[in-house]
Amino acid sequence: MFRNSSTYVYLAIALGLVCFLFIDKKIPGTKEREESETILFKLNPDDVTGLEINNVHGVFIFQKNNNHWEIKKPVTALADSSTVEEVINQIVTAQPQRVIKINGSDKDQANLKEWGLSPASERVVIHTKDKMYELLVGRKTAISDSVYARTSGRKNESVRIIPNMVKTILQKDISDFRSRQVFDFETAKVNKIASRIASMGATPAQEGEVELKDGKWALEKPLVARGSETEVQGLLNKFLALRAIDFISDNAGNLSQYGLTSPSATISVTIQPDEEMVLQIGSPVPDKPDQLYAQRLKSNSVFTLSKSNMDDLFRGMLNLRDRHILPFEPGTATGLTFTFGNKKGQVHKDSGLWNTVGDAEGRADAGKVTDLFSRLAQLETTPVLKDSATDLKPFGLDKPQGKIIVTSPSLHPDQTLTLLIGKAENKLLYVRNSIEPFIYTVPDNAFDFLANNNLALRDARAINLEMSQVKTMTVTVGSEPPLVLTRSPGGTWTANVKDRMVDSIKADTQASLFAQLQAKAWLGPAQPSYGLSKPVLTISIQTDKPTPTVLHIGALLPDGNHAAQVEGIPTAFEITDGDYGLLNTSSLQALPNVLSQTNAAPLSPATNVPPAK
Repeated sequence: MFRNSSTYVYLAIALGLVCFLFIDKKIPGTKEREESETILFKLNPDDVTGLEINNVHGVFIFQKNNNHWEIKKPVTALADSSTVEEVINQIVTAQPQRVIKINGSDKDQANLKEWGLSPASERVVIHTKDKMYELLVGRKTAISDSVYARTSGRKNESVRIIPNMVKTILQKDISDFRSRQVFDFETAKVNKIASRIASMGATPAQEGEVELKDGKWALEKPLVARGSETEVQGLLNKFLALRAIDFISDNAGNLSQYGLTSPSATISVTIQPDEEMVLQIGSPVPDKPDQLYAQRLKSNSVFTLSKSNMDDLFRGMLNLRDRHILPFEPGTATGLTFTFGNKKGQVHKDSGLWNTVGDAEGRADAGKVTDLFSRLAQLETTPVLKDSATDLKPFGLDKPQGKIIVTSPSLHPDQTLTLLIGKAENKLLYVRNSIEPFIYTVPDNAFDFLANNNLALRDARAINLEMSQVKTMTVTVGSEPPLVLTRSPGGTWTANVKDRMVDSIKADTQASLFAQLQAKAWLGPAQPSYGLSKPVLTISIQTDKPTPTVLHIGALLPDGNHAAQVEGIPTAFEITDGDYGLLNTSSLQALPNVLSQTNAAPLSPATNVPPAK
C-alpha cells in the first residue's frame, strides 16, 4: 500500500517536471515555433535591401539604392517603390490562418503537388543585409479566399494557409512594377545639373551647367555667375515630375532607329558623392511630333517623352541665374550708407544696436533699418542686362548719380559691397555691384523706399528710462519756481510745497510718459522758431544715473504739436499735443481741512455702510 503511494508521488513529481520544462520554461525553439504560426517572418520592412519574384511572367530582381527601388532584371530601370514595398508589407504582415504539419512522406509530396507547392506557382525571396527569407506560394484553397504557402522548400517544412492577397500581388508582370518616373532622387543630395543640345546646322551647340559650391548654387556654363536657389529647386522638381509615356523596347540593339546613337540632347543630375543620372534625347517619334525617344544612360530601355516637357526643362537650364543685384545676407549686415538724388543716410550697428551716423546722430529704428536691408536684398534685375562691359560711360556708371554701400563680415574680401547707380533710360536705371562684371537694370523707381535722411531712420523713442529707477521729478513752468516731487521706494510721491499733497497716480503717469517719451517726428537741429531757448515747460528726472535727464518743451508748431528737445542732444523733435497736456498737468492737490489743521489721520469708517445723513 505504502509502496504504491510512493510510486504515485514519484509519478506526480515527474509530471510536474515535464510541465515545468514544456509549459512554464518551454524548451528551446518553442517560442519561435509559436511565432511562426502567427507570422510568416519576423522582419522589419525597412531592413529589406533586395527582392526576387518568380512567377508565370518570369524572374524579376529588385535592389534598393539610396532609399529608392530599382529593377535589375529583366531590365535595368527604376521601379515603382510603392508597389515593391507593398509586396514586402503584404508578406511581412500576413498571418497564417492554419498550419499543416508534414514529414516528407510520399503522401505529403502528393499533397504538395496538389496544393501547387511542388513546384510552387510563385516564389519570392526577401534579402536583408545579413539574412534571406523565402516564401513559396501555391494554389487557392477550396473553401476560403486563402492560398497554400511554405517558408522554404525543406522536406518537413510546414504548409501555412495565408490570405490570397499575397498571391495576387505576386502575380504582377514587370510592367506593374515599373516606374514611369524618369528620375528618382532626393533634391537635397543633388550637387550638379548639366545639359547639352547638339549643334543643328548653323545653330551652335548649347551647354548649361550649375554646381553646388560651399552650399550655394553657381552657374558654370554658358557663363560664370551666381545661381538661383529658387530656380534650381524648381527645375529639380520638374526633373522629378518627368514621366515616360510609352516603353518602346527593353533590348534596343539598334539605337540608331531612335536617334540615340548620337543623341540630339542630354541632360543630367549628379547626386552626392558622384552618381550621375544622364538622360539622352533621340529623334521625334514618327507620326507623333509631340513625343521624343529617350533613354537613361546605362539602361537598356527606350521610352518616349513629351517634347514640350523636355523643351521646358532645357529652357529652365537657361534661367538658373540669380537675378538679385546685391548678393548679401540681410541678417549679417553691420552698416549701410546711401546717396541717391536728395536721399542720404548712414547707419551702423554697434553692440547689437543700430545708430545713425553723421547728421542727426542717435538711436536708429531697428525695424526701419531691417526693412531697408530686406528691400535691398530683394532687388532683382529686369531681363535687360549686359554680361560685361569695359566702357561704363554709356551707362552713366563712370560718374554714378548714386551709391549704396553695405558692410558685413560675411562679405569678401573687404567686408563691403557697393552698388553704383548710373543713368536712367527708358524708365530703367543701370546699376553695377562691386563684385561682379555685369551691368544690371532696375525700374527707375526701384529706390523710392530709401529714407530721405537720417531723421527718417531715427528711433521714435526720444527718452528711454526705467520707471523703477526714478527718484525725483522737477517741473518748471516758464519762469515760475521749480516744483520738486520726490518718489519713495514704495512709489509714493511728496512735494516741496506746504499744504499740498501729491496725487501719486497722476505723478506716476507723468513720469512713465516722460521715461518712454516718443517723438512724433524728428525735426533736426533746434531752430529759433521752436522757442526752446525759453521753454514753456521743463521737466527734469533724476534716476540712478549721475546726471538728470532734462526735457525742454517749446513753442506750439503749425500742425498743433509742440517742439521739444532733450538737453545735451542737438536734435529737436515734435511731441503730440496730447502728450504735452499730460506732462503739463499738475499732480498737486490741496490737503483736506482736517489734515491741514492737525497731524492726526482722518478716522476710517468702521463699515461699508454709508454715513447717516
